[in-house]
Amino acid sequence: MKNRSKLSDDGFTLIELLVTMLVMAIMFVAMANFITDWMQTAGIAQAKANLISTAEYALDEANNDILLSGSVDSPNRWPDPNGPGGNQYGWQSNSTTLVLAKVAVDSSGNAIYTDSNDYITQKDDIIYYLSGTTLYRRVLASTSTNDTAVTTCPASLATSTCPADSIVATGVTTWNITYYDANNQVVSPANARSIQLSITISTTYNGQPINASYTTRMVFRNA
Repeated sequence: MKNRSKLSDDGFTLIELLVTMLVMAIMFVAMANFITDWMQTAGIAQAKANLISTAEYALDEANNDILLSGSVDSPNRWPDPNGPGGNQYGWQSNSTTLVLAKVAVDSSGNAIYTDSNDYITQKDDIIYYLSGTTLYRRVLASTSTNDTAVTTCPASLATSTCPADSIVATGVTTWNITYYDANNQVVSPANARSIQLSITISTTYNGQPINASYTTRMVFRNA
């Protein structure tokens, strides 16, 4: 009896079956790698989009405070028991710290005036500062009894009457503040008519570092 290499008269040969299985295995591996790479790329893109959104939100909040401010304070006008180095007037506006003189408002959202004839408003201090990789927002409320602002404190010292500083953004690797005058020249904080804010936020996705940067510029309301 002759040996036959066919599985049946109408079937595949063993070699044909093995080749087909090998080709299918190669295609499966290629497809799996493609899907893995696509998912990795899509995940990185989404993670970066989330970072950009976080950066935009952080600067939008700061820009809103700038828009409602009359100037930069340096040092802070209201004492802060938790000021830098224990100095109650230790906050200084510079390239990484922003102290804003924001218009104080009452419960109806109306500006509080110290001199209504000359339209001089009461001011709160709003402080943006970087600690480690976290950007914080601190409030130093004015002494006006109608002021709706509430002074805030470091989280470790927060109480019911002095809530924790708000966290603006985490994973911050760079935070830079530039001050400009009306002629678009870089000046000291005290002479600023507009402020440029730049932030870079970083994170990791599947062990791969990614980052996103965002820059905005805002003019003071009375500029």
